[in-house]
Amino acid sequence: MRLIKHLPDPFLMQDGRRVISVEDWQKRREEIKDMMLNIQYGTMPGPPEKVSVTIIESQTQVNGETCEKLRFDFTAKENRPDLAFGMDVTVWRPSTDSIAQRKKIVKGFAQDGIPVLIYVGNRQFEQLLAKGYMVICYENNQLEPMEMGHAIVGPARTAYQQLAPDRYSWGSISTWAWGGLRLVDYVQTLSGVNPRQIMISGHSRNGKTALLAGALDERIALVNPAGSGCAGAGSYLALGEKCEDLTALTSRERWWAWAHADFEQWAGREEELPFDQHFLMGLVAPRPLLRTEGTTDEWANPAGTCISFLATEPIYDFLGVPKRNGLFFHQGGHDHTEEDIAALASFADDYFFGVPLEGSFSRLPQDQAELPTAFDWAKPS
Repeated sequence: MRLIKHLPDPFLMQDGRRVISVEDWQKRREEIKDMMLNIQYGTMPGPPEKVSVTIIESQTQVNGETCEKLRFDFTAKENRPDLAFGMDVTVWRPSTDSIAQRKKIVKGFAQDGIPVLIYVGNRQFEQLLAKGYMVICYENNQLEPMEMGHAIVGPARTAYQQLAPDRYSWGSISTWAWGGLRLVDYVQTLSGVNPRQIMISGHSRNGKTALLAGALDERIALVNPAGSGCAGAGSYLALGEKCEDLTALTSRERWWAWAHADFEQWAGREEELPFDQHFLMGLVAPRPLLRTEGTTDEWANPAGTCISFLATEPIYDFLGVPKRNGLFFHQGGHDHTEEDIAALASFADDYFFGVPLEGSFSRLPQDQAELPTAFDWAKPS
């Protein structure tokens, strides 16, 4: 592992004081949020003035689950139809039998509605549906296409650039996260769903998206970035031998458009960077944060993710909820596996319903057990 410098202290405020109270941390949290958006991800607008949702298709499966295809139409300003764009969304609802069965065996389940996972991307979640969880999936490319080496401005940014030129500095990750936050808005309107049990997850670039959305929006109760690596749960300052770094991320031949347009200036100057990704993950606290990773996913920097996990621990410790800072590794590479989903289900069941965890979520994998000391600060006493 290459350690560029010790990871900076998240408790050190901009005026030079150090956090000593929860009230101080709330102020520091706003400083960190502004810093992460203005330097790394870019700022984004709030909700559009007009949103309409149309059911395109609804099917009931043989096992009683239902699948709905929805169309979200957004209008940045209500009296400006030229500023409209849309996004298709898939909603999976568990069967009434699954919900009834969970009510029998899990105390408090569905007492105020069922939990829901917002997933950045599209995949099956039979494990969660069988446990009575709703799943909402969206393909974020609809808001901002992805093409290596090209800055494609998608329909979301196009609309807002026409409305307010130069007001927002969002890159692709912020744009994709904006879409996830609009689904949080939607979930808040649904009957039969517990608005305090919303989760978000995604894998790879979608894991970066899920982490940013979860860090920014406290309505999201549990955050699960999977294989998120650089600009996600991986460190910029503690790097494995073959991992993606800031230079690779912001290369004009690769994914430079994912971040703030000026973020590339920090490539090769990481020792001057005023934060690392434990700052972003600290914004999730005290809400549960579970990173799911692959032991051989070298490009996603598993060693650096372990360092970031360790550097986030003092924040969770300071807020009195150390067990909510979670880490899980599956054996293998850059995949979002059924084992990862089982870990997420266990983590969620523990937090939402007090079901004992299946396994440990606070241990480093055996091959990362002897990492170098990467920071020299501790939580405030």
